[in-house]
Amino acid sequence: MEDCAMDMESMGPLRPQTFLFGCELKADKEFQFKVDDEENEHQLSLRTVTLGAGAKDELHIVEAEALDYEGNPTKVVLASLKMSVQPTVSLGGFEITPPVVLRLKCGSGPVYVSGQHLVALEEEPESDDEEEDDTKIVNASTKRPASGGGAKTPQPVREVAGKNMQKAKQNGKDSKPSTPASKSKTPDSKKDKTLTPKTPKVPLSLEEIKAKMQASVDKGTTLPKLEPKFANYVKNCFRTEDQKVIQALWQWRQTL
Repeated sequence: MEDCAMDMESMGPLRPQTFLFGCELKADKEFQFKVDDEENEHQLSLRTVTLGAGAKDELHIVEAEALDYEGNPTKVVLASLKMSVQPTVSLGGFEITPPVVLRLKCGSGPVYVSGQHLVALEEEPESDDEEEDDTKIVNASTKRPASGGGAKTPQPVREVAGKNMQKAKQNGKDSKPSTPASKSKTPDSKKDKTLTPKTPKVPLSLEEIKAKMQASVDKGTTLPKLEPKFANYVKNCFRTEDQKVIQALWQWRQTL
């Protein structure tokens, strides 16, 4: 469960980036919002729908088309506007997962839709290879050149090498200075950690996943509140692609 908690902390929804969004709708002009990015989560949060200054005093109906939970296209009415009655509507953050199509179902426009484009960027863990490269550089700096010419050895390294040479001569041996054992063991210990499997080989059952989630909630962990983010969390933490299990877990999540 600790691995799942770490995955949840690194999930994009915890640190979203926000970008401005706006479009203009007319009778013969719809707007399509698509994102070609499968690595990060995207949400379109609609805030206001308002008539333009040149709009006629007629009924304007703004419609949004997107996919439902089962992946089927569905249409909903976002706002019904009329200049003399209600020229603007506040949606208060109506979130839709792209792809989304916005169109003017009725009226000539122009109608302006504004909101925010939310992008949940997942943080990548620091690579152990960089630390290993740094260690190799330190080890390489302690080696003495084979010939008399070439680059100079830094002063702290020369002092350590001199002490090692004196000890070797006292023992009747002539050996090259070696890197302290503590530094040479660091990359190996990190490699062992990266080789440790984090996920069970046998998929967990629905009740087992519920028990682990409940234990996580009891420890203070907050489960994602949006259904797409919750489904992504279940897939990442418990490695299950069963839509029936994910749907059952989402219904159980709403009861918490």
